[in-house]
Amino acid sequence: MSHPLHHPLHQWTAVQIADAVARRTVSVREITRAMLDRIGAMDPKINAFACVDAEGALATADALDARLARGENLGPLGGVPFSVKDLIATAGLETAFGSHLLAGNVPARDAVAVARLRAADGVLLGKTTTPEYGHKALTSSPRYGHTRNPWNFEYSPGGSSGGSTAAVAAGLGPLSLTTDGSGSARIPASACGVLGLKPTLGRIPNEAAVELFTNFITLGLAARTVADLAVGLQAIAGPAPEDPWSRGVQPPDYLAPLRQGDNPLSGLRGRRVLVIEKMGNARVSAGMGAALERTAGLLQEAGAVVRWHPEPVNNGRQLLVTMMRAYQNIRLRPMLATHRDRMDPSLVDALEEGASQTLEEVQRAPADRTALYRSVETFFSDHDLLLTPTVSSAAPRVDHQQHELLAIDGETVGPLREQWYCYTGLFNLTGHPALSVPAGFDAQGLPLGVQLVAPWDAEPRLLGTAAALEEMMPWASHWPSLAGAGGSLPYPPPAR
Repeated sequence: MSHPLHHPLHQWTAVQIADAVARRTVSVREITRAMLDRIGAMDPKINAFACVDAEGALATADALDARLARGENLGPLGGVPFSVKDLIATAGLETAFGSHLLAGNVPARDAVAVARLRAADGVLLGKTTTPEYGHKALTSSPRYGHTRNPWNFEYSPGGSSGGSTAAVAAGLGPLSLTTDGSGSARIPASACGVLGLKPTLGRIPNEAAVELFTNFITLGLAARTVADLAVGLQAIAGPAPEDPWSRGVQPPDYLAPLRQGDNPLSGLRGRRVLVIEKMGNARVSAGMGAALERTAGLLQEAGAVVRWHPEPVNNGRQLLVTMMRAYQNIRLRPMLATHRDRMDPSLVDALEEGASQTLEEVQRAPADRTALYRSVETFFSDHDLLLTPTVSSAAPRVDHQQHELLAIDGETVGPLREQWYCYTGLFNLTGHPALSVPAGFDAQGLPLGVQLVAPWDAEPRLLGTAAALEEMMPWASHWPSLAGAGGSLPYPPPAR
């Protein structure tokens, strides 16, 4: 069968795959087989997959090809391979949360978002790695070991959706369904050089939240191109009775910002952008600082009105930790009595931290969260977008531990969660949509990303801006070499 594109099948975008399948120029089985072969060849180096469902993926592919043979049309993701983070329920496929404690846990039904991806005729390849219960921003766990960054195996992909973003970056499927509770979709997107979306709270139903009404954890997507991100979001966004935050708001046409003719830059004219360089951190790396300035400059050249915020912004970090530890403590702390020695030491530390919180800290959290929401809303009274670094530097080394101090450009600056991923969690608390966009590489060749933030329900504004940046600095043509040995590292880490 002749192919309309000249690059390997694993480098095809979701949009290209769906179009070629619809035109009958490639079969779904051929696409699926190529992706499974790519995973088989490359994932032993990266460790992005918790499990691969080759049998299920090929069965789905054959069923879709049979429908095509009968003259049926497929859905918007017809034949597109996708993966799902191992925190999200998949019917008939183990969902272990990166933990020994949930080995053999096979859900009876899909999460709403997974069901929608399947209904759009996507092909589920498998589950991607996560730290245990998604508790940290580095993707390593006692169950699956360390996941490596495709751009340099000696570095981390970030987390907690590190498996998803590493898979997308390495060509192990063009789309992956992620979660984001403190930046978990955006942090690794920056580290791996792909797009990572945290939509408006409730935009994608997250019916599995521990407490729905105070929830700040969203589902999101990792993709290499803005068009793929828009197609994926279109397939899974929308109300579901299982998630009260999702009710009552019908999603817009997320593809509309990409239909502005041949000039995606036109949507930037007059757009008011506020650049925030620091949010509670001591410094940004030289590479990240240059990436932020370069992105701001490109937006200004395209007609945006760019202003730099004169001072650091309160990122709400302590409040976010309080709220995260509260729900983690009530959900997971009982496991310590019998399973402490089988759990990630950093998860044990997090649960101990949660147990030490005072009643007043927990009681003040809702009011403090409200104040943060109002403070962010003031930015949007006279700005259309916020622009920040996604993280303060490129990824740390693959064996960096959660408790270790972070060094930036040779200077030790402090704890990882205070000094590296300090830009993302605020927008979980306030519910605003945020997107990490590739912004080049540092001097070591490691990817860097910047974060765009928009008002509630303004994902089209994020997508339109990202499409313009994609036009000005096309990142999707850059692929990691995946050279080197990679492979597993000892885990758990040595006792402290």
